[in-house]
Amino acid sequence: MSEVAQKTQVLIVGTGAGGAVTAIELASRGVDVLLVEEGKRHTVDDYGDSATAAMARLYRGRGMTPIMGSVPIGYVEGRCLGGSTEINSGFWHRTPPEILLRWKAQYGLADSSPEELAPHFEWAEEMTKVSLSEKGWPPSTEVFAKGIDAMGWSAQEVPRTAHHCEHKNECAHGCPTGAKQGMSRSLIPLAEEAGAKVLTRCRVKLLLKRRGRIAGVLAARVRDGGTQELIRIYAEHVFLCAGPTETPALLRRSGMKFHVGDSLRIHPMLKIATLFPEEMNSQGSVLPLLQVKEFWPEVSMGGAFFSAGHLAMGLSENWPDTRNRMADHRRMAIYYTAVRGTGKGSVRPSMFGDSTHIRYELSSDDLKHLSQGLGRLSTLLLAAGAEEIYPSVFGVPVIRREIEAVHWLDEMLPRSGLSLTTVHAFSACPIGERMDRCAADSFGKLHHFDNVYVNDASMLPDSPGVNPQGSIMALARRNAIRFADGVR
Repeated sequence: MSEVAQKTQVLIVGTGAGGAVTAIELASRGVDVLLVEEGKRHTVDDYGDSATAAMARLYRGRGMTPIMGSVPIGYVEGRCLGGSTEINSGFWHRTPPEILLRWKAQYGLADSSPEELAPHFEWAEEMTKVSLSEKGWPPSTEVFAKGIDAMGWSAQEVPRTAHHCEHKNECAHGCPTGAKQGMSRSLIPLAEEAGAKVLTRCRVKLLLKRRGRIAGVLAARVRDGGTQELIRIYAEHVFLCAGPTETPALLRRSGMKFHVGDSLRIHPMLKIATLFPEEMNSQGSVLPLLQVKEFWPEVSMGGAFFSAGHLAMGLSENWPDTRNRMADHRRMAIYYTAVRGTGKGSVRPSMFGDSTHIRYELSSDDLKHLSQGLGRLSTLLLAAGAEEIYPSVFGVPVIRREIEAVHWLDEMLPRSGLSLTTVHAFSACPIGERMDRCAADSFGKLHHFDNVYVNDASMLPDSPGVNPQGSIMALARRNAIRFADGVR
């Protein structure tokens, strides 16, 4: 395997929400920037393929990354130019004020009030064209709204980074219309116009240390013919934006362990397949666009991506009793209840190869809130006219009556039967001024190193309780601007 060398002023590892924001802010201020991305660069023409092809092309581990623990959890993240912003649903939230106050009190996070972050949220919302749906709600949203009204609960249509969305239901496969403003379509082209360089199919394997600083990285790049070459990239500063699992794994692989990879948080999610008397046509329309906020921050409820494969997975926990429902897929939709996540997780690099070991232990509060979330969501869906509700829990029977739904307000779901997923992970390298619990300072500079910064989902001090992309982009921009002001 041959070896080459490159040099840059700032190296950014990862091109998702944090990496793309960092790149455009630094490049536009005249900083020499190189972004490296493990996955490939794709165009809109590559998107919208079948689920199997999309997962092989755009996802880490073909969409099958396990989070181990007493209750295993399925986790998915992007591995392509733009990272997970290419495959998420584009839901957008600002960090709630309550969460920011908690981060200040518990982690000493500085300069992060709603007023201080507002300009960064506004910038990000403009750059990604955050907006409400311009088309009529699909049936799965309409019936959800009916149930919310019947319960008298508070809810909202969540804005999305998908201006002029055509409701093709292809978010998870990469948006083939170009409406969704993933980083490969929104920020990265502008960063390149400003002078940033991008190197794809390049996995950083190790940070090279020299007297309290990082001199650069050792990376492996896949050539067009499939062979690999080793690259040493020397940099004056390194921003780690490889995501909530790969950033801490890289740090620990490089011997940098101070509060790194010991505090992973997630939003555990339980999905619920629901049969209605009328057609939902969920496979041919955008996912439900409302989220119930009545029980936030501990519990939220909303709509999930739908496909025949996702439906089959949801029904598979009790397949002998549920498989016949596949014939009724046109009358079905999938909803979820998610919890803020108070359990504790960890991230460790594998002793062999490049794989990453992720663990999360579901807390007793997580289990209680998931159980109550199932009870409340099922009651809502029955009030909306649902005929049958199928929780993704082994041994839990179909719910047809309100008394069967409210049962779970007091009873705990069986841990051994839970089939949970998550698309939100964060906090493995929390930032703040509390040296007893933070891996980096309030602006992402890693403790004990002069020129290494964490600027992705890893830095969120704790679970935000909402879709995290907005929080990541706002904090990443704040951090990047502060850094640029210091080096100019």
